[in-house]
Amino acid sequence: LHRFDVDEVSSECVGKLVSHAESCRAARFLPPRSASSSSSAPASEDSMTAILASTSADKFAALTDVETEKRVWRCKLRAAGSALLPLNGVERFAVGDDDGGLRVFDGRGKKAAVSWAENSDFISDLAVGSDGTSLCATSGDGTLAVYDLRKSGEKGLIAMSDFQDDELLSVAIVREGKKVVCGTQTGILPLFSWGDFGDQKDRIRGHTSSVDAMVKLTEDGILTGSNDGKIRVAAIHSKSLGNAVLGVVGEHGEDGNPIERLSLSPDGKYFASAAHGEPAVQLWSTEAAHRLLNGESVTAVFGADAEEGEAEVDDSDSEDEGPTKKKRKMKDKKGKKKGAGGGNANHQKATSFFSGL
Repeated sequence: LHRFDVDEVSSECVGKLVSHAESCRAARFLPPRSASSSSSAPASEDSMTAILASTSADKFAALTDVETEKRVWRCKLRAAGSALLPLNGVERFAVGDDDGGLRVFDGRGKKAAVSWAENSDFISDLAVGSDGTSLCATSGDGTLAVYDLRKSGEKGLIAMSDFQDDELLSVAIVREGKKVVCGTQTGILPLFSWGDFGDQKDRIRGHTSSVDAMVKLTEDGILTGSNDGKIRVAAIHSKSLGNAVLGVVGEHGEDGNPIERLSLSPDGKYFASAAHGEPAVQLWSTEAAHRLLNGESVTAVFGADAEEGEAEVDDSDSEDEGPTKKKRKMKDKKGKKKGAGGGNANHQKATSFFSGL
């Protein structure tokens, strides 16, 4: 567990949490809870304690008190955990496993409150719809499934897409809940319209390898992490940019260490990336991504040595806002130095920031 200071560009290891016997595959902070849960009095800020939810290859889900570094709850899963998402409520979170199972837990209970087993392969990522009751799950079986958080079993399955001929590895919900975008093994980003999950309505090309991580930045923009070690920004049904991969805003190592996770800070000013290789964790400013989403060119943002994105958009549903061109391309500049979107200074800063981790 590390504490970082952005202004001082420094980090400090403040503790080590041992919650599992095997590799930890996903971990997310839950909303702070009262240290004395038995009391009915309102909790002060000083009495709140942070809880970390995690799941592992050891087939357990666990809750750990960050302050005491002690595990306070755990529950056995039917298969190794693969994805985890915090939900609204006290200590509520969803866990997906390697066999396609999904469970919703409440840390105050001993068993899962809701469970499903409709997918046939590992659950790769999770996201909650704007209604707060619909859970989207991407899976290695090539489908996007939507579940009702209030119902178990088959009754809880709201919709499941057709088989997409590709593993779905990541998911984000944008456009105020109207669009669902997924990352795939081949690098294509299929887009689904909310309420019509049968088949993709659009798809965005531009990633040269699998899109393993994704995080929503704005209502019409996302950050993606790929197997080639690059972090890109993509526009989704933007009124001015349409659907496009706009450029590279970060990179893990010259050899391209695969990106495993992306996470946005609460204030939206920074995002963290986790990847293979060292440093495994890097912190980046979102300023460059916002500038690209506002229509600035890659050269204007990063300079002449910038590496531009390449996007080829296949629009099979033109009813939405945005340019009506079938294809939009941004050519790579040849012979330029390979780098993180030209953001060499930002990359060096992020590297030195976590060099001791």
